[in-house]
Amino acid sequence: DAGDYKCVATNDAGVVERSLTLTLQSPPAITVEPVGTVLEAGATAVLHCQARGEPPPAIGWSRQGQPVVSDDRVTLLPNGSLRIAAVRKEDTSEYECVARNLMGSVLIRVPLTVQGGPARAKGSIIGNINDVEFGIAFLNATVTDSPDSDTRVIQAKISNVPRSLGPAMRKLISILSPVYWTTAKEIGEAMNGFTLTDAVFKRETQVEFATGEVLRMTHVARGLDADGALLLDVVVSGHVLQLQVLFQDYTEDYIQTGPGQLHAHSTRLFTADGVSVPYTWNHTITYDSSKGKMPFLVQTLRAASITTDYNPLEEAVAFKIQASIAKGDRSNQCPAGFGLDSSGPYCSDIDECETRDTCQHECRNSLGSFQCACPLGYRL
Repeated sequence: DAGDYKCVATNDAGVVERSLTLTLQSPPAITVEPVGTVLEAGATAVLHCQARGEPPPAIGWSRQGQPVVSDDRVTLLPNGSLRIAAVRKEDTSEYECVARNLMGSVLIRVPLTVQGGPARAKGSIIGNINDVEFGIAFLNATVTDSPDSDTRVIQAKISNVPRSLGPAMRKLISILSPVYWTTAKEIGEAMNGFTLTDAVFKRETQVEFATGEVLRMTHVARGLDADGALLLDVVVSGHVLQLQVLFQDYTEDYIQTGPGQLHAHSTRLFTADGVSVPYTWNHTITYDSSKGKMPFLVQTLRAASITTDYNPLEEAVAFKIQASIAKGDRSNQCPAGFGLDSSGPYCSDIDECETRDTCQHECRNSLGSFQCACPLGYRL
């Protein structure tokens, strides 16, 4: 019945008419509903929402009852859609599209889930290896899902690596440990570093070769930039075995040792003159304890299909590695060297040196282990 009407009155003296428009107001109704979306970190989310009504309704967005306002990443589009660029883990939430006019309002909710795997990483590396100081090396990495396995593929290049250090640098897979831990494919309920920490953490790493060399690394992850890339700074200092290394698949166990504290370790093998020799990596990770803890006491990261290469012309080291993370084989038990702290629950370090008969002379405790030492002039 809505439309333009005209009333006409006539008699012998003449004609008079009046016009009017009849408008039927109606409350808003959603015509295009937003769809729940699951995205990788760094992608762009667009949540569509359209409505009809009379007068035409205005569309707004809220998040858990609080209005969504535009900023450098969030845009309310003229057609009513919500656009979020370079999505982050903290964007995971339920969003509400609200359509309002004079007759009332209507609301529809939609979940947005951001999965843990920044798609890129970049950063700087400084320090010295085998007593050779190098300037600033630059790390750039990309992360993609593996098409033929339940892993993520990390491809990285470290540029500006002097030729004297190229062969040594290609042995340091753990220089990428924050990248592959942060982006590893999550199996089941396991959390990678991004899901657990929002990619803001400090990681201290020590590498010990069976032949006596020791290398230390400090990694500082500073979250994601506006383009969704993991920002990373690395300081390296120490010595690396000079022999040729043949890499094999390996695992790393991550143990929740306290609020905002993790310990990770692994024992790996390298091949030297045809003989497999072990070397160990120990990591201590600290992050904002308000982010919570891992869903399991122990999680296991698996690294596979490792390849490394140094190009002396480009002065660049190329790495490729596939990574996934899952609950540990004994995910609800503390490993040897750790005791259960029910307050967390956490796995707190056992100080073996408190026991008098642990070592005959000097005992040095370490996370999950200990070492015996002899007086000066003696060897173990």
